[in-house]
Amino acid sequence: MDQSLTEQIARERGYNYLRETLAALPPGVSLSYHPDNPVLGALGPENPVPCNDSNTVEHGPMNVTSGYWLVGVPAGQGRHYFDLITQLWSGWGWRESPGADMKWAAFNNTDGYSLVIQDAGKGDGSLSLTTTSPCFPESAAGTTTPEPSVIEHPSGR
Repeated sequence: MDQSLTEQIARERGYNYLRETLAALPPGVSLSYHPDNPVLGALGPENPVPCNDSNTVEHGPMNVTSGYWLVGVPAGQGRHYFDLITQLWSGWGWRESPGADMKWAAFNNTDGYSLVIQDAGKGDGSLSLTTTSPCFPESAAGTTTPEPSVIEHPSGR
């Protein structure tokens, strides 16, 4: 565990990976807590959680997760965008986790971050992108700058 990592830094790095992903996509899409499809739920940042999956550990290292919907995907292009994103992450040298399929893929990098893309399975191209940080000391959790609810494509379109 990186003892110098804080919740603030962990969130910023995860957010930057999502921004870089968005910047590599064609103009017209953005990331939002709220999906284009109104029957799907909102995403967003989660509170820090213990890195240990056991319910018996009350204190220890923490990590943070944040999720966004990819909105503005042209009709019928969900699969294309899924492939663009997984190829991008692979091209960055991120390792694809076992179990990936046509609707879900997870990638991990050497600094402990993970990125996940998931097709909501509604047939409308609803894709979610989630980032999870590596563990940081519990004492480093706390005040952090709120993430934006929408990340616009850098082209402004």
